[in-house]
Order: sequence, then structure tokens, then C-alpha cells
Amino acid sequence: MVYKNFRLNVVVRIAVIFVLAILLAFVLSQTNWFFTPLVIILLLLIFLLSLIRYVEKTNRDITYFLLSIQQGGFTNTFKSNKRGINYDALSEAFNSIIKEFQRVALEKESHYQYLQTLNENIGVAIISYLDSGEIQLYNYAAKKLIQKPFLNNIHDLKDINEELYELIMDLKPGRRKIAKIFLREQTQQLSIHFKEFKLKDQDFKLVLMQNINAELDEKEVEAWQKLTSVLTHEIMNSVTPIASLTEAINKMLNGGNEHKKSVAKLEEEDLEDIHTSLETIENRSKGLLKFVHAYKDFSKTPDINLVRTDIVALLRRIQSLLGPDFQQNKIELDWPSDHKAVIILADPELIEQVLINLLKNAMEALNGEPDGKIKIRLSDVNNHRLKLYISDNGMGIDKNILDKIFVPFFTTKKKGTGVGLSLSKKIMKLHDGSIAVQSKKGKGTTFILDFPVEQEVSSIDRETT
Repeated sequence: MVYKNFRLNVVVRIAVIFVLAILLAFVLSQTNWFFTPLVIILLLLIFLLSLIRYVEKTNRDITYFLLSIQQGGFTNTFKSNKRGINYDALSEAFNSIIKEFQRVALEKESHYQYLQTLNENIGVAIISYLDSGEIQLYNYAAKKLIQKPFLNNIHDLKDINEELYELIMDLKPGRRKIAKIFLREQTQQLSIHFKEFKLKDQDFKLVLMQNINAELDEKEVEAWQKLTSVLTHEIMNSVTPIASLTEAINKMLNGGNEHKKSVAKLEEEDLEDIHTSLETIENRSKGLLKFVHAYKDFSKTPDINLVRTDIVALLRRIQSLLGPDFQQNKIELDWPSDHKAVIILADPELIEQVLINLLKNAMEALNGEPDGKIKIRLSDVNNHRLKLYISDNGMGIDKNILDKIFVPFFTTKKKGTGVGLSLSKKIMKLHDGSIAVQSKKGKGTTFILDFPVEQEVSSIDRETT
């Protein structure tokens, strides 16, 4: 509308100038009038100046408007100064756009203030810096942790705490590390995350640090309580019958008084009971000894040899290995065969042990279930992490024991040792990874393995989860 009004005004003025020019030419060529040409020339000049003034004024308003936007000056307003309806429309359009910019600027400032407040009050230490090391963000939690109110360059951290500096420099994008660092005259357990991102064609590095002493202490106490409960249960299951049977044998041999009976004088039935009791004591003692050896073996940290490993090829080998078991148990294995190689740094033997354990657990969960199905899926590589999902459609795990399945020696199986899942968790931790479980009674169970991945040596065509 404004553009049409502007065009109409210009066209009308040009038309009037054109008509006056023709009229002036006619008067000069056809008549000898003196004053009439002067009047026409005067009118022609007036309309010509009016056209120039109109166009230049509009241009000046537009230029001033654009400059105010460029400089962020959204406090100006435009008035038509009674120059007509066309200027009124143009001024109204300018003011409407300025109000919208004011709203956007106010919203942007509100978001900035919110992020600033969040950044300064969050308990996680945040340091963001450029490739050159120049620090762009250094929040209050970071100042408190490092005890340095100002830090201009990340490399200055080397003079403050060389161990922390080397940890940050050695971390790769997407990785997390828990380390003991001597800070503020005490040893602190720090969880350190490192990420990279790009803004406006500039690379930024982000370090997140949090002191997790209290959380680790709480988890350690909780882990010891769970482990103690499991150990006590297992030991009592063996010691109680041993003590009871030993007491019964003593009563048989002592005859209820201080004089010991001769074995030759015992009745055949009593001798049979003693032999049975001794056999039971022997079996329970061996079971307890086996349990102790299992605990001793579990407490050892397995040796790890990290090499470039194709997780897809590894899964295919396991599929071939366990294929007959799946067929025998009439369990369908849903595994997409069109994956390309996904390379991770891992110990293939240890990871194979984890995967076989999880797949065998899934098969046991489907024992006797009609239409049993195990599904294996790989996620896309995201933030240098890869997730592997192993799901079954069995009866699921009761929520009351779900948080105990990774506790060493906890098991609900009659012949189980309770070591498999806890060992799998230890192996994943050695790989800087993790293992988690999701289960719902009657809905099945999913185990999720999370691996660190070197982005430059990893590839996967599509997301399949």
C-alpha cells in the first residue's frame, strides 16, 4: 500500500511536469505571449522541486530507518508531519517494524539475562574457550573450584594445576572422565566432560567440571550395603546348615552328657544320619569355597587391550556362534544385516564376553515363552558415542530387583553365580562406556551399551533404533 501510494505520487508529479513542458513548448512556438511562459516555467520548477523533495525525503526516511536498525537504535519513531496520507502510511509501517524489533530485542535480552543467571548460579563449573585458548566463558562455579577469579587463557591453568590442565587437554570430544585432583588443599573427585561446538564459523571448546565427592561417597555406601547384603545372604545359606548339622552330630556322639560315645556303639540309623550330615557339610563347604574364589576372581581387574574393532563384524560372529542355540530354543533373532562397519576402540574378547552374556540372559528370559524374539539395534553415532540395544519380549524384570541386578553375586537363578552382569558393567567401565537396563514387568527387557567412538574412524549409514 505504501509502495503504491509512493508510485502514484511520483507518477502524478511527473505527469504534471510533462504536461507543463508540452504547454511551455506550445506557448513559446505558437504565441508571442510574455508572462504566460514565465508562469508555466515557474509552475514547472515548483513541481520539479516538489518531485525531488518528495523522493529525497522518502529516501532520507528509509535511509534513517535502515541505519537505526543497523545500529540497534529502536527508540526512534517516525512522524508524517501532516505530509499527507501516503507519508502517514509509510510512517506507520516504519513504526510497526521498529516495535517488532523492540520486542525481539527485549526477548533476546531476557534470554541472555536468564542464561547469565543460570550460568552464575549453577553448581557445575563451566569453561568455554577458542582454539587459541582464549576463554570466552568462565562462570562462578569454575572460579570457586579453581580458586582463580580471572582466567584469560586455558593454558594459564597449567601454572595453577598442571594435573587438571593435562586431563582437560587429553580429553577427547564427547568423553567423560572421573579423576582425583588435589584442589583447595584437599583431594576432590571431579567429573570432567569435554565437548566441541561451532558458532558463526568459529570453533568453541567446552569443559564441564563437577565435584562429586558427596555423590560418590553416598553411592559407595549404598554399593557396600548391597554387596554386604548379598555376601551375608550367601554366607548364611552355607554357614547355618553347617552349624546346625555339626551341633546335631556332636549331640549324637556325646549322648547328651560329657562322656563321648564310641562310634561302634552307635545305631545304624545314627551312623547313616552322621554320614549324610558330613556329606552335606562337605558340599556346603565346597560351595562356600567356590563362592569365595568367585569373589576373588571378580575383584581382579581384567587386562584390557584396546584395538580398532568393528562392532558390526563382532556381532555377526556372535550371531553365528549362538545361531544353533536360537534355533534350538525357537527364538527369532532380529538383526539388520545391511549395516556397514562401525569402528570402536575396544578389547574384542572382553566385549564379546559382555555381548554373549547378555544374549544368553535374554535366551533364558525367553525360556518357554511362545514367539520369543531378541532384537539387536545400533544407534547412529552422536557426540562421539554409540549405543547398542539388546531387547527381548520376555516377562521383564521386577522393579523391586531391577536396581540390584548389577550388584556382584546377586542372582535370581538357581544355578547362577551373580557375576555376569556385574562383570559386564566392570568391562564397560574399563572401555569408558556404560551399561544400563530398561524393563517393565510383562513388557520385556532392554539392555543399553554405550561406547565411546572416534568420530573420524566411525561410520553408520542410518539410524536403526
